[in-house]
Amino acid sequence: MSNKQLPDGIRVRWLGHATFDLVGPAGQKFLFDPFLDNNPAFPKEMKAEVTAPRAYDSLLVTHPHSDHFENVLPLLKQDPELKVVAQFEIGLWLKKNGVKDGQVIGMNTGGTLTFKDVRITMVPAIHTSSITEGDTQRALGFPIGYVLRFANGFTIYNTGDTAVTMEMKIVHELYKPDLVILPIGDFFTMGAEQAAYALNLLKPQFAIGGHWHTWGEMPPGTPDALEKELAQYKLPTQLIKLKPGESLT
Repeated sequence: MSNKQLPDGIRVRWLGHATFDLVGPAGQKFLFDPFLDNNPAFPKEMKAEVTAPRAYDSLLVTHPHSDHFENVLPLLKQDPELKVVAQFEIGLWLKKNGVKDGQVIGMNTGGTLTFKDVRITMVPAIHTSSITEGDTQRALGFPIGYVLRFANGFTIYNTGDTAVTMEMKIVHELYKPDLVILPIGDFFTMGAEQAAYALNLLKPQFAIGGHWHTWGEMPPGTPDALEKELAQYKLPTQLIKLKPGESLT
């Protein structure tokens, strides 16, 4: 599994679909949208590492669709020290379903908190947001993305599941993210054409695409398609093509 180069001692690893983990320059450990058990793209040999107690300081949840939320409850219940950052109503749902009060940080769009010396800002996304309870699907909260700024200034924007939105211009102007993680698969989220336009709005140094080819050729988009669309913008952005389990370090 190859590693690419990233400055400032930060590691971002793709664990398939929209699940990413992140190690910060001071050793902070975050896991975005844990989808492990039924994720065919998740490297199963990493299961023990990813689910071990104290593997992470916090989970970061963008919305409660099962392909982003499947392992949130199990991870929180097995590790009482683990925190979760989520949109406010999702946080309430977690507490009603057995997660301890002290583990849940329920915030809302536009808000910023400082956790482990990382400034975490919740920003809008355009998608749907619902939870599966038995045979019932019901609306819960709304989708968001996260901007993480480390003490050294390096800034990462995980858009969450989204279409392209002009909110991204605001993210660029306010936070100037160095690295953008965004869905590129199409069908359920934006595809190559919209993702390229999003990166033109954001102008990061690095970009990583997720949410593609989880189930065979679904979702259908690819990094090669994004690379082709990006060429028209002549950006300084380096598109990092990762396979599940690979990291940008």
